Amino acid sequence: MRKKILIPVMGLALVSLIGCTDGGATPPSGNTAVTPNVQDLVGARGSSGENVLQERGFVWVKTEKSDSSSYTYWKHNQSGQCISVRTTEGRYASLVKTLPYDCENR
Repeated sequence: MRKKILIPVMGLALVSLIGCTDGGATPPSGNTAVTPNVQDLVGARGSSGENVLQERGFVWVKTEKSDSSSYTYWKHNQSGQCISVRTTEGRYASLVKTLPYDCENR
């Protein structure tokens, strides 16, 4: 009888844990908003990527240039998460989460 009770309980625990994943989006502590995943934008043309970022709730903060790449910093409206987008030869080469400090317009 004990095995029949434990199997469903263990299954519920596993389902509960699976439901806790957030697809790589982690809100800053104290904030329950989730930052949308942006990795699907790698390889996108710069102008198209900007439109998609805005549709997903990001606001442009600033742009910095370095050698053959430019780095734009975007802040998510709801979660406050800052991301850096490296653009090379007109396409998004990488999008990474950064510290809130990076989205301060200094």
